[in-house]
Formats: sequence, C-alpha cells, structure tokens
Amino acid sequence: MIKRQFLQPADMWRRYENGNLLYAPVVTVHGSDHAHVYVAGQMARTPTGEIVTKGDMRAQIRRTCENLEKGLAHAGATFDDVVRSTTYVTDIDEYYRCSDERFKFFRNNRPASVLVQISRLGHPDAMVEIEVEAIIEPERLRSGA
Repeated sequence: MIKRQFLQPADMWRRYENGNLLYAPVVTVHGSDHAHVYVAGQMARTPTGEIVTKGDMRAQIRRTCENLEKGLAHAGATFDDVVRSTTYVTDIDEYYRCSDERFKFFRNNRPASVLVQISRLGHPDAMVEIEVEAIIEPERLRSGA
C-alpha cells in the first residue's frame, strides 16, 4: 500500500492564496521498501516570505540550500539522500561563478540534476530556486512524515 503525506514544516515559508495553502512544501510517498521525499522549490526566503541577500547569488544559493535542508530534515532525509534536483536561475553565468556554494550541502553525492535559466522566479528579488527529490528507507521517516 502506498501512503502519501503532505507536510508543512513550521520553519518554512508557505504560500497562501485566498486563505488556502497553495501547495505543500514537503510531500512523502512511501510503501514498505522505500520512501520518496519531495521538497518543493525553495528560494532564499525567510519563514515569513521575505527574500534575503538581494542581488547576491552566492548567498541566495546558501539560504536556498538551508531551506531545502529544513524540508529534508522534517521528513527524515538529508542531502546525502537526494537523487534528483532541478535548479532555476535568472543568470546562469552568475550561477556558475557561485555554484561551488552548493557543494557545501551536496558534499557526498551528486544527484541527477537539471539547471535552467528563466527570465523571472516567483519573487522579483529571487535569483535561484531549487527543488529536490530524495529516497530513504521508510523507517527513517520522522514521526508525522
């Protein structure tokens, strides 16, 4: 039997529209032999939604990865469990100058990855957004995940 859980960690930003939660920041899908952990695209946001470090790609990558780390931990996963990531940037050349910042988080593995330059993200001050998928053993799922 497959189980799905839609999680809203208290220390992560959540988008509401017309009083309704627009999406779950973290989703787990699991059966008896493994669990998938999906963390929705994260930006350099505070839990209240403000973008920090405006204009600084390196700092935005760091904060974005810190937010991903919160989502992964909430479900019982780490960056070592990430098997796939998608990164959206507004300036690919600037991203490449700063991409080593990412290795401070993706230390022990290099997941399958996609990098896409787009004209704008969901917040005008955001320069990077990253989403990840991890796979873990179901017994590692945190209580409530």
